[in-house]
Amino acid sequence: MKLSNFVRKIRNVCPSDCFACEEACAKKMGNLGSVINANQVRKAGVYKAITCLQCRKPECKDACPNDAIVQDEENGIVRVIQENCIGCETCIEACPHQNMLFDSNARMALKCDLCGGAPECVSACPYGALEFFRGDNIRSYLSDEDFLSPGTRACAGCPGELIYRFSQRILGSNTVFFGCPGCMTILMTGHETMAGSRLPYVSCLFTNVISTMTGTYRYYRHIGKEANLVAYIGDGCLSDIEFQALSAAAMRKEKLIVLCYDNEGYQNTGNQMSSTTAFGSLTTTSPVGGELHGKDRDSKYMPLIMVAHDISYVATASPAYLEDYARKLTKAMNVKDGMSYIHILTPCPTGWGFPIDKSIDVGKLAVETNYFPLWEYEQGVLRLTYKINTPQPIGDYTKLIGRYRHMNEDELQQLQRLVDKRFNKLGFYPQSLQQ
Repeated sequence: MKLSNFVRKIRNVCPSDCFACEEACAKKMGNLGSVINANQVRKAGVYKAITCLQCRKPECKDACPNDAIVQDEENGIVRVIQENCIGCETCIEACPHQNMLFDSNARMALKCDLCGGAPECVSACPYGALEFFRGDNIRSYLSDEDFLSPGTRACAGCPGELIYRFSQRILGSNTVFFGCPGCMTILMTGHETMAGSRLPYVSCLFTNVISTMTGTYRYYRHIGKEANLVAYIGDGCLSDIEFQALSAAAMRKEKLIVLCYDNEGYQNTGNQMSSTTAFGSLTTTSPVGGELHGKDRDSKYMPLIMVAHDISYVATASPAYLEDYARKLTKAMNVKDGMSYIHILTPCPTGWGFPIDKSIDVGKLAVETNYFPLWEYEQGVLRLTYKINTPQPIGDYTKLIGRYRHMNEDELQQLQRLVDKRFNKLGFYPQSLQQ
């Protein structure tokens, strides 16, 4: 897994008369002009890179015949040494991402060097549309080994696979996974005679995942062995079928790491409603038609239920905020006195009805509308880990998702009230709502 640093667009709010990013870049570049085009930024999709990716093995550098392109060993930034450039344009042809530019007048190659680590375009944008994505911050949490087979047998666009692969890289080799029938099972068990993962996996029934983990933990404790015992289970199992065992193990302070991938339904068996399915959602067991308008009640908020157990660590996480999740999973690994629980919203393109390339966009908007706030609870203290100063209306989130398409204005307002009510519940911890 290679994660680079680059500037990306995070909000689609660029007015047609704004050229602030381009002007700031041009000012930084001097006579050579800007390497950012404001019109191209406007056309770019949200969360797409708009500058050079600073490849870890830059092909532009390898192609240069005069050593005019160098890479900083410490921060990975690739830059052009202007006095060495002979204007051959070899680097232009070599770049697979078309991020090398050429100044015809100066006969010189150009590229973004992130202004040495503090991109001027980001700070110049008056609308907060750009973000300096620090892949190296995320990479610092990861081991070098990828324990999951290449490719995926999950549905196209499923962020559950991303979270599973990413979690393995953080947890490392001293880990045993546990699970039960669900969307991620085929990734964890493999296919036919081929294993899907290099890490051990215990396949359980819906009703005995936590009890199996408890037995394993107690045996390991008996023989003096320590390992990360990790459940990777969907919301249907944890919030409905397995909840009694989960609650009991939490109260007994079993030392387990429980990761709930919440796609708000039994997606593996055909998009049936679960306890975490949101109000108004269209599922096969909460249909739309006649007097029926999807799910007619609010969802169960599992993370706060786990807080009520006063276990050592509880957090929410999103595949759209990987650094936040990496930090939380690392904290969970370090818990010594009981259970840690992380609830991860994993939007489902197949069941929810949105394009397969929008999973991260949906995850982002879930956070930015306060539909799924990011927070953590430890040592009796709850705090937001990503505070939204001006939450977007819930309609910005639901309009991306097919399962909400039937909702009228009154129903959207009711969903907004439920979102606000849930967020305000976090206010029961008034001294801890600080970033």
